[in-house]
Amino acid sequence: MRLRVFISLVIILVLSGLGFTEQLILVYPAPKVANFDIKVLNFGSTSYISVTDLAKAYKVRTYYRKETGKIVLFFPGDKIKVSSASTFVMVGSKMMHMPQPALLADKEIFVPVYPFMSLLKRSVIPILQFTISDKGKKYTFREYKDSSIFHRSMPRSSYRKEFPKKTGVINLTSIQYEEKKNGLSIKITTTQPFRDSDFSTFFRKGNWFYLTIYGGYCDSLALSKINPTASIERVEAITSGNSVQFSFKLRQQFISSDIHYDLSTGKILLSLFLPLNKEIKKKIEEAKTAWIVDTIVIDPGHGGKDPGTPGRWGYKHEKDIVLDIALRLGKLLEKRKDLKVVYTRKKDVFIPLWKRTEIANKSEGKLFLSLHVDACKNKSVNGICLYLLSSGKSKDAVRVAEKENSVIQLEGSEDKKKYEGYDDISNILANMVHSVNMKDSEKFAEIMSKNLSKKVSQKNRGVKQANFYVLVGASMPKVLCEFGFNSNRAEARKLNSRKHRQLIAESLYKSIIEFKEMSDRSVARSN
Repeated sequence: MRLRVFISLVIILVLSGLGFTEQLILVYPAPKVANFDIKVLNFGSTSYISVTDLAKAYKVRTYYRKETGKIVLFFPGDKIKVSSASTFVMVGSKMMHMPQPALLADKEIFVPVYPFMSLLKRSVIPILQFTISDKGKKYTFREYKDSSIFHRSMPRSSYRKEFPKKTGVINLTSIQYEEKKNGLSIKITTTQPFRDSDFSTFFRKGNWFYLTIYGGYCDSLALSKINPTASIERVEAITSGNSVQFSFKLRQQFISSDIHYDLSTGKILLSLFLPLNKEIKKKIEEAKTAWIVDTIVIDPGHGGKDPGTPGRWGYKHEKDIVLDIALRLGKLLEKRKDLKVVYTRKKDVFIPLWKRTEIANKSEGKLFLSLHVDACKNKSVNGICLYLLSSGKSKDAVRVAEKENSVIQLEGSEDKKKYEGYDDISNILANMVHSVNMKDSEKFAEIMSKNLSKKVSQKNRGVKQANFYVLVGASMPKVLCEFGFNSNRAEARKLNSRKHRQLIAESLYKSIIEFKEMSDRSVARSN
């Protein structure tokens, strides 16, 4: 359930498109996997990398729970826990903050490059050096075989010698400013390398921001400026002993900063971040509340010229049984003010399969139930079965799918065109947010199966998977219910009982409410 929220957040944050045009280069220590490509995704004005890719590059063990959107990296001596849609990262028992949240995209967790890598340097790999470059550009790495690179307690003396500095010689030569949508980028050109541990930053009241660079030396007059950019009123550079302090008088209320030395460009990269603007905040809140379960789509199968499984022994056709259950369920749901009920049909009319999912999507449904009654040649077969969308390999699942999909033959030529290209299930699933909704569909089916077993005196055949066209287009959690067999005389008798159909409706109602409460709690926790 929370996955849907995270996917929505990703869509909102991709303000300028999604791209893999850059790569993260692990300059030092070199990756343990040769020529490993860590792709950089640009979400808006922020660069992100896959946590899994980074772990693979350094051969760090991970534990990833897709259903909760959490991943743990097990570095020697420490573990790092990252949660999707959160700006907080756990390093051991210490909570650390990033200016942008981790995101879930394409089943992987992505983190903002500079904040996360800086966090690694401070906490786990003190000698870490990296850069971002165009994809495909080749680098020659220095070998580093000592596993102690990961030890947080590594003595500073073991890596401070990496970048010796000459005192009294100017090594900070110029500053560039660039206004960004989410803040300000400041680049300080240097003549020699710096460690990230050489930087100290803090905000002060009165819109002041201070940066101290240990081992830095500059021409104070050359780097001190009035109005260097729209967001800064003035900059004062003061050399004192073996350090330089930059004082920035700001015109805007920045909320956080990040600083990093880029070995490939020889520049100190300082970023100041603005709060999210009201419009983006509003969209994020809308994305979170968009997945509150507030619209239930009930789809009584068949109807009109399509009777479904025929009634025998004077009993009802499938189309009439499921319509009655649908109306009974809808009546229970409509009593709740927090739920909207949408029916694909409320009368004995024929509705094409594609039209049913179109109704569900246009109404922005959050849960889709397609109601049916089964039949087969073996009259002794009986029981309730629930189905999820899949390629359906079992003979029984294929049989049921073929039966329910056969309604297409009753549709007109224009309707049939809607299904072109749907024969290959791999193509179908490739064009759906299938994996996101599948977990929720499974959970809902599990709840429903449990409640039907408790209340309805029929055999429970469990939850199966098959390829139903009616489920293909519905972009929400969905389950197809087969409430027994019209070909079994005893079961047909039960399904023709109003009392029995009411028990089925009540079980479905209880299941929907249980799933809604669980889902809504999950959405609330993502705030």
